[in-house]
Amino acid sequence: MTRKKSIGLYIAALAVILAVIGAVAYLMNTKTNYYAKMGVDMKVVLCLLGAAALIVVRIVLGLKNENIVTDILPVCASVLLTIGLVMLLNVRINNLAAVFTFENSAANMADTTSCIVAIAGAVLAMIVSIVGSFFEISKEA
Repeated sequence: MTRKKSIGLYIAALAVILAVIGAVAYLMNTKTNYYAKMGVDMKVVLCLLGAAALIVVRIVLGLKNENIVTDILPVCASVLLTIGLVMLLNVRINNLAAVFTFENSAANMADTTSCIVAIAGAVLAMIVSIVGSFFEISKEA
């Protein structure tokens, strides 16, 4: 039997793209003048990229057949994305508050842009991953 691609494939691909965008934006943010002194928290990067890898594995397995593993992977990926988002907020929330109140300058606001993109990417990846877990990657044709 052949398998036909489902909407879940495209939702999962979008979640992968958003997770990678979040991780890359976070890494770019750690290179800016204001945020460089905080360093890179590898837990954030590993959670976001690990979730993206799990979703890719789900896509590959889901194109071949649907089984219990393809049902568990989106839950694991969503949990990793949630943990990554919480860790990202943990390492950046105090600095964001300082930039928006006391240290508000054009340079600091420019450095904060990549931080906002990272947070938005992680939030959207988490939401899309949760929604995508309700859809199959492929269907019987």
